[in-house]
Amino acid sequence: MTDTADVSRGCRGYEENHVQNWCGNISFGSKQKFVPSTVEELQQVVRDAAPPLRVIGRGHSFSPVAECAGGTLVSLARLNLVLDFQPPSDGSVGSITVQGGTTYSEIAKYLAVGRRGALRNLPSCPQFTVAGAIATGTHGSGVHIPNLAADVSMIEFVRADGTLVRYSRETDAATLEGCRVHLGCLGVISELRLDVVPFFEVDARTYADVPLEAAVRALPELWTRCDSLSVWTSGFGRGPGSGSCWITLRHFLPHWAPPELRAPPAAPLEAALLGESGHLLERPMGRYCSDVDAPTTYSPTRREPWHSALSLTLDDQAEETSMAVVDLQAEFFVPLERATEALRAVWAASAGWAFGSPPTSAERVKGLVDAMEFRQVKGDKAWLSPAPVDSLGIHVSFNADLAVRDEVMAAVPALEAALAPFGARFHWGKLSCLRAARVAELYGEGLEQFRSLCDDHDREGKFRN
Repeated sequence: MTDTADVSRGCRGYEENHVQNWCGNISFGSKQKFVPSTVEELQQVVRDAAPPLRVIGRGHSFSPVAECAGGTLVSLARLNLVLDFQPPSDGSVGSITVQGGTTYSEIAKYLAVGRRGALRNLPSCPQFTVAGAIATGTHGSGVHIPNLAADVSMIEFVRADGTLVRYSRETDAATLEGCRVHLGCLGVISELRLDVVPFFEVDARTYADVPLEAAVRALPELWTRCDSLSVWTSGFGRGPGSGSCWITLRHFLPHWAPPELRAPPAAPLEAALLGESGHLLERPMGRYCSDVDAPTTYSPTRREPWHSALSLTLDDQAEETSMAVVDLQAEFFVPLERATEALRAVWAASAGWAFGSPPTSAERVKGLVDAMEFRQVKGDKAWLSPAPVDSLGIHVSFNADLAVRDEVMAAVPALEAALAPFGARFHWGKLSCLRAARVAELYGEGLEQFRSLCDDHDREGKFRN
């Protein structure tokens, strides 16, 4: 196959993945492009590369994290093998070791065979490479579940001089914490090992047209009632979904965690929360970013395998669904204890914006914002973690049309200003306008430790754009 075909992995919407990101808002600008087939070839590419050298996964970062103007762009699309699998057993986790270009959907498909096992959590779109997702602190949802990087028990980099270095939970636990969320600045990931828990199913229940004010008030109680919670809304501003939201509560069956970390059994939401309009949604819904030429649907309320229930773009057989419609994303993390205050600040900042129609609406309308989603993340110790304490992730899917791009880029600093009193950190792979001084203020000693590790790996700055 050609480099272009391998980098796109045969998926529509990824044909330009070696030139620009998925949304098209970032052009990488590389002078050279490489798609190595072996680790030895990767080492040679890195050793000889013209700086800056950056790595492209599936192109789902909306920030300039992979820009490499005049330098070298590397894709690991051909380095996506499962190298080792140790099955989980009762009372202990297993592991899966993969090459650096492996995606979450490829791991899910492997684990689905014979119900070999499961990952604790998934990103909304498992098309992401594992290496790219952990590099930017990507997460799923669950008040007891940290970001995806916390599941990495071993990581191997190709350093700037082409040599390999490996850190593991067993031998270098402190350094592993520092290099999980690495922004591509420590080298190219050649190999990773992830925890695997026993296979589980998820009882998902989705409620539509829930009054937004009631949901915001009830949020701190809602995330204690399930193992994974997502609240979506198109209702903070003007549009067909104004004043309403839809809520998905997920229960893991059987749960892999000890009893004290499990949610109580599923129970219907109370009439006081649902109001007159809220109801259990049992009819099929269109999948997130579904290709308009090959639309797919899913059932939002049912029991299903972990991989389809925890993602928006995998089916029951762990096959990727069509994904060609794009959005432009931002996300901010605030301490969970201040979640309600922060959401009210976002509501006030976005009250005058036009929002698109919710998926339950018969009216199809586009606005400045398609939707917002609120998820919970357990705090972790990674030096550059966007969620160092238990946090609420406030995600925004903006309209990606060029006609509203200037409005989007004006809306992002407005949100950042509204959330600044809460010490909000931004998602490394999504839009942000924060200056370097503010980033240094937010990350403090962790950033200084990370810079020191960067110097150990890459004193000349080959991996820095």
